[in-house]
Amino acid sequence: MSRVEIITGRGERRRWSAEEKARLVAETYEPGAIITHVARRHGVAESCLHLWRKQLGIPGGVPNELIPVTLEATPVPTAEAPPSPAPSRALITFPDGTRLEVGADYPASALKALITAVTGRR
Repeated sequence: MSRVEIITGRGERRRWSAEEKARLVAETYEPGAIITHVARRHGVAESCLHLWRKQLGIPGGVPNELIPVTLEATPVPTAEAPPSPAPSRALITFPDGTRLEVGADYPASALKALITAVTGRR
């Protein structure tokens, strides 16, 4: 026999505290998390989670956080060594040692998507 839930009318609206909202939003960024599943598990509308992400400064679903990178130093040109041509590639090293090398003219929006994919964020 299957379970049937009958909703007889509009219930009282649930009020979520700022801490609860932040906790649920953080859960949506856990590896493998799916927003729909998080919403169902906690009985909140999926649209609320998307709104809270925006309200918490996470537009477009990508957290606004700094990603530490390491820049490799280049030698300073001297009279004996002429300046080298501008680099045609950019090298990004993530804290876990992952290295990402892209063309210096790589579009910023595509680079943002690539970094998101490499770091495994949703």
